[in-house]
Amino acid sequence: MPIRLRLAVAFAAAAAAVFALGGWLFISSLSSAQLAGIDSQLAVQLSQAGRYLAAGSGSGPAASLAPGEYMIQVIDPAGRVRGASPDTGTAPLLTAAELRQARQGQISVTQAADEEPTRITAGPLAGHPGWAAVAGLSLEGYESAMSQAEREVAAAGGVFVVIASVGAYWLARAALSPVERLRRQVAALSARGAGSPGAGPGLEVPATRDEIAALAGTMNELLGRLRGALARQRAFVADASHELRTPLAVLSGELELAGRPGRSREELAAAVHSAATEAERLARITSDLLLLARSDDDRLSLRLEQTEIRPLLAQSAERARLRLAAAGLACRIDAPAGLHARIDPDRICQAIDNLLDNASRFAPAGSVIVLAAKSSGPDVDIEVRDDGPGFPPGFLPHAFERFRRPDTGRSRDDGGAGLGLAIVQAIAAAHSGLAFARNTPGGGAVVGLHLPRGK
Repeated sequence: MPIRLRLAVAFAAAAAAVFALGGWLFISSLSSAQLAGIDSQLAVQLSQAGRYLAAGSGSGPAASLAPGEYMIQVIDPAGRVRGASPDTGTAPLLTAAELRQARQGQISVTQAADEEPTRITAGPLAGHPGWAAVAGLSLEGYESAMSQAEREVAAAGGVFVVIASVGAYWLARAALSPVERLRRQVAALSARGAGSPGAGPGLEVPATRDEIAALAGTMNELLGRLRGALARQRAFVADASHELRTPLAVLSGELELAGRPGRSREELAAAVHSAATEAERLARITSDLLLLARSDDDRLSLRLEQTEIRPLLAQSAERARLRLAAAGLACRIDAPAGLHARIDPDRICQAIDNLLDNASRFAPAGSVIVLAAKSSGPDVDIEVRDDGPGFPPGFLPHAFERFRRPDTGRSRDDGGAGLGLAIVQAIAAAHSGLAFARNTPGGGAVVGLHLPRGK
């Protein structure tokens, strides 16, 4: 069922309930007012009931009243009717219990008299202790008027509910028409491809400054983020394809050359070694891409535990010792003993290895790379410092982007695939931390992680 129809039905039900309650209160108030008026008229008749004492035989003043207008009775302490209006009869209109109450004070009751509903008011007869005066009036006119009022209220209620339902449906339709317009625009964007370059500027934002305009603005922001994500994904795929194309081409070429006849044993060994190097590079790039894909999906699993930082730095330095020595570099650890943090040691080691590998490409021969760690309030900083030329100023804001490498020759070789720092940032983000990079005033660069220490 459409929302506008559900809103109209709900509003109609609410309107019917409210009108029914209002109608009941109106009818009840009208009934009370009518009975109060009748009781007032009967009270006037009670004040004149004494004149019927002389008319017990039907003559005298009572004979001047038209039969059926008011029923008047004067009853003595023994319960006998001593005076009455014409056609009232000689049987008391009230029971003995009601007469006892009437002799003490005025009462009003509704009961059947001659099979007709009658309103009866009774009270003490003035000047006659123990006597009671009774006045009654048929409620036929009252009931007819009340029945007419109830029919009119019911008819008015039906008209009111119908008008309210139509109005609610029209208002709901008018209120939801911008939503329907947004739906059509979203459907059109979906048909064209929301993230495609030709998808258009987005949804039209109404100038009403209401919830619909806020919804359109939020959806435009969502579409913008979606387009940005798709653009990054396309760039990522293009860059990954570019990075994988080179080792694949080299590997294919080496295998082709190795398969040619007449190759010497040394040439075959060199071709196999080169192919193995390229295969290792392919495996490393593939592993890095898989890690980044998992981080994008928030599926980078961590095994957090309280870990001392200095031994992690020592392990990374030991793993890189031979590689650094071949490049004429040394490594120094600058971290206090007993510095702990709740981290995944394997992931942090991977990040430190990447930072150390990055620094080893750019540090000049004969220099020292420093692996440092220190407390930073409730957090901990892990840094890798080198004495190289530093980052180009325009590259620093993009240092942790995927497949980003400085245009100037900071590295002594090809610099890898440009995924190392991106992985460092992904690992830091998985720990609810961040990665940072800066140049030092005296030359060189500092790259590291800022991590919460945890408990």
